[in-house]
Amino acid sequence: MKQNKKELSLEILRFLIVGGLATLVDYLVTWVFKNYVCQNMNVNLAVFLYTAMGFTAGLFTNWFLQKFVYRYITKDQQKSFYVFFKFVVLSLIGFGITWLGMWLSEPIHDKVLFDFWFLHDIQLWFWVFKVLLTIIVLIMNYIGRKLFVFNQKRNKESMDNEKSIDEEKAKE
Repeated sequence: MKQNKKELSLEILRFLIVGGLATLVDYLVTWVFKNYVCQNMNVNLAVFLYTAMGFTAGLFTNWFLQKFVYRYITKDQQKSFYVFFKFVVLSLIGFGITWLGMWLSEPIHDKVLFDFWFLHDIQLWFWVFKVLLTIIVLIMNYIGRKLFVFNQKRNKESMDNEKSIDEEKAKE
């Protein structure tokens, strides 16, 4: 199915809205873990943990809202382990990029602190790196999900294969 420019633009807009919501959930969970849960941990463990927890919260938010982005996702695809597996693999690549970027930038995260209105000690560089990495992963996720995870043609073939395997198991 070829999309016209309007359909593609609306899909990208929906992707940005859903992704924005998932990103807010990710950032909120990351902030809570970074500032409250991981305070007295080893730095490497803390970076991994707060990045992983934010990622996981964002991942599930995104998964449950994807049907609003890619309107052609079928109920079978929403319930398919194979489609979910591809979604998670692509997301784990994004997590790896984010974690590596956060880990490499850790030495300068807390170097620039400033007061902003009622917020005290904002970790400017932490959030600059987090936003830059989010943009990189956002672009990768849209392209990967469009071509790899929610590709209509590939998913139809995969779903047909999955059904035939299930039917063969039922016969046994």
